[in-house]
Amino acid sequence: MDSLTVYWRLISAQIRGQMQYRVSFLLQLLGSFSTVFAELLAVLILFRTFGEMAGWRVGEVALLYSLVAIGFGLSELVSEGFDDMSVLIRMGDFDRILTRPIPAFVQVMSSQFALRRLGRIAHGVVALTLSHWWLRLAWSWVDVLLFLLALAGTAVVFFSIVLIGAAICFWTTERTEVQNVFTYGGTELVSYPMHIYNRWLRSVFLWVVPLGLTTYYPVLHILQKTDPLGMPGWLPFVGPLIAPLFFGVALLIWRTGMDHYQSTGS
Repeated sequence: MDSLTVYWRLISAQIRGQMQYRVSFLLQLLGSFSTVFAELLAVLILFRTFGEMAGWRVGEVALLYSLVAIGFGLSELVSEGFDDMSVLIRMGDFDRILTRPIPAFVQVMSSQFALRRLGRIAHGVVALTLSHWWLRLAWSWVDVLLFLLALAGTAVVFFSIVLIGAAICFWTTERTEVQNVFTYGGTELVSYPMHIYNRWLRSVFLWVVPLGLTTYYPVLHILQKTDPLGMPGWLPFVGPLIAPLFFGVALLIWRTGMDHYQSTGS
């Protein structure tokens, strides 16, 4: 609870600081929204040309796309500090973090709070609105709860990927680009139905990095579509619950990296 209090105070200070320059903040927000909105336009152009994708209509893919976009945007809000992990280690700033009476995890996570990432979240909300308009889904309370669980699970998985990438810096010092394969690359991949990919690629994003479990299967249930992969019917409900387990693995890698950390001497 003490760590949460400290985190909230540090984040609150950052938010107040960023809002001091409101024009700059609005421009950053608009730039973030415009950049990612181009991705949604690409999806719309694709379906305008081909009509459907492996039995999925544009509104159905838009629902899946919105879940991925909002989940990734939420993770970006709180994970940007870990993106700078290689700089903290290389410049010797992580040594200073270790001397403070606050957990290093909390300090790194609160070092950056990227309000401009709200642009990606807003873009996901636009996709969700379009999907509802096209499909006219009758959402039950189970569907709403499942969507919210899937949203939280997706954000946790994306955050965990960034955390693992930051932990690897304890051994490599420099940040590796492998992380981007599963974050930015992952957003592109899981924004489309999983059954269109080769078996090995599906296996990676279902059972190694469980983004498919937190996005594709919950949306399948909400749309009441038959799973072409023949997975069990309970998987849409279990998938989002796997996200905390994946975060536990990421946290274990982070703590192992800290135990083996040696200062660069900078």
